[in-house]
Amino acid sequence: MTQQAPSSLEALLAQGREAYHALRLEEAAAAYRAALEAAPNHYDAMVGLARTLARMREQNEALELAKRCTEFAPERPEGYATLGMLYFLTDELSSAEEALQRAIALAPQDPEPRLTMVQVLADEQRFEEAEEALREARALIERLEEAPLREELEALAWHVETYLRLTQGDNAAAMNAAQEVIARQEANPYAACLAYSNLGILEAKARRYEEAIAYLERAYAMNPHFHRAASALGRLLLVQRHYARAAQVLGMTAASPGASADVYYAYGLALAKSGEREKALAAYQTALQRGLGGLSRYIALWQTIWLRDWGRYLIIGLALAAVLAWIVLAKPSAQTLTLFAVLAVILFLQRFLGRRRE
Repeated sequence: MTQQAPSSLEALLAQGREAYHALRLEEAAAAYRAALEAAPNHYDAMVGLARTLARMREQNEALELAKRCTEFAPERPEGYATLGMLYFLTDELSSAEEALQRAIALAPQDPEPRLTMVQVLADEQRFEEAEEALREARALIERLEEAPLREELEALAWHVETYLRLTQGDNAAAMNAAQEVIARQEANPYAACLAYSNLGILEAKARRYEEAIAYLERAYAMNPHFHRAASALGRLLLVQRHYARAAQVLGMTAASPGASADVYYAYGLALAKSGEREKALAAYQTALQRGLGGLSRYIALWQTIWLRDWGRYLIIGLALAAVLAWIVLAKPSAQTLTLFAVLAVILFLQRFLGRRRE
């Protein structure tokens, strides 16, 4: 038994690494958790699980694991690199930079923390430093002897350049860099997933919505936990009147931990347009409970009345009463009444035919 345990542990770690690379994230997380059950303080299992959870957007548990790594083995760089990545994803830029600087000091030949640092510097608008950090990272990548790792990090470097160009507002250069990532999809599926998302957002900015949806669908299919891509996809599907699919995608996003009020509001819209009134009402109520603001708040409040049977009857009754009062008091001409009736029929047909198309 004592001889079999290490090999079993190594098999779990190998399974976790392979699944993590291929974006089979549930499988990767299960393998790393099983490894930690066998060896609770195994550093590589803790780092692997933290990175997997980061890709699943389970930030809180990932952050706890990364901090545990730095406390358990402060001389190793991987924990600090993971911590820096997590702080970057949660926009804690000063903490991210501090952790990444520690990782770089411990492993000056490792390109990966430098690549994350480029994105931190870009967010801080320190573009000259970001360009220099990207050049340094690429120089280190070129020196790597292991071809698969070199190709994987080359793809990641192109993703980082995409991010940098987007931050600089150079959409054409960003699109070219994203295409370079996709050309290396086999080497780094995760970077390719991010590239599809970026291309979808760029196409949406250019109002090429169907192309944007196609790219975002690819990103979502590769990583359903990528909530930024899913949220963008759901909203575009709403714009293009693909209501059932929008409700499906936004429902998955709304089910994620910490889903925003805006996500629930969009989910409510999609459900209402799909005719699922009870679910739409619940989504609008959740959006309001989570602090929905602006014009969307008033629309959601209106919908919480309209989606109830008594609310619709009340509103329709008030509208009919107003029309009746107008006829009695204003005494409109027959021509005006005819025009009013024609407009009412047109509005009814537009709504009816619109529902048939949906």
